[in-house]
Amino acid sequence: MKKITLLLKNGIIAMMVMAAIPTAAQIVAPQPAATISTPADLNVGTLNNNTGSVTVLDQAVLFYNPATDGPSLTLTASLDDGNGNTFTSYEWYNIATDGSSETENVITGETAATLTRTGLAPGYHKFRVYGLVNDGSVICQSEEFQDIIIFVLPPLTVETAFDDKGNPLGYCLADLASMTPIELSVSGVTADYSANANGYTNPLGEAFAVTYQWFAVKDGDTDNPIDLETTTENYSVDLDQAGSYTFYVEVKYVDSIKEDNDDRDYLTYTNQVENTDGTPLTIVVTPIPGAPTISISSVD
Repeated sequence: MKKITLLLKNGIIAMMVMAAIPTAAQIVAPQPAATISTPADLNVGTLNNNTGSVTVLDQAVLFYNPATDGPSLTLTASLDDGNGNTFTSYEWYNIATDGSSETENVITGETAATLTRTGLAPGYHKFRVYGLVNDGSVICQSEEFQDIIIFVLPPLTVETAFDDKGNPLGYCLADLASMTPIELSVSGVTADYSANANGYTNPLGEAFAVTYQWFAVKDGDTDNPIDLETTTENYSVDLDQAGSYTFYVEVKYVDSIKEDNDDRDYLTYTNQVENTDGTPLTIVVTPIPGAPTISISSVD
């Protein structure tokens, strides 16, 4: 399990006598862009006092690994407020929303400068920290605070489709010149956020910038797929060798959303192209037969 550590800097400034913290506050929800290709499009990072703009942090985008039920994360708050006040303890909160207001849910027992969370579900997470100073006679808590917005990239479900363009799914190579290539396409990319219950609205799967890679499997040889060398969501099938072919597409997040994804098998989302009945789409190309030979079989 990969652990990521983030430092929350200079977000805790003013000090006040300990007072009750409101359980609900004005909502400042993450605002993802219509098309997501960078961490800035996800609006992730730190936010002072739940106002203003988010300071974007690339590290705030995490990969989801189903084998670990999500990534682990360690947050580290600053030791002081930058104005000479050194914190002796902290209060950490997980923030949730009902769509109109946010609720601070205290994370019980977490009073150190570091907070570790494991098994983070796909989607947005928002954490808040206050600093406390104990001078021996009174405990003062910071009036101001800092939030951090995290986003865990969700598993993607890829749907495919094909248009036969009026062509048969079995043909002779001699007929290739008169054929219109069959069109394969990705008809939908959806994201799974079902394990996340904190209330924030997460971006649709189709909002993410992804890469596409199409493959053909000839004569059932799954160990040696044919790379069709295209990176678009559509592929025109134009087969010029005899054989029986099935097809599949691999979809991955673009590197600009989160780097270092090439060595993570669980970040490749694969789907086979199927017929409407769920069976694999199969195209059979029959070779052009050679000429028959003639022999004399009988003489009267």
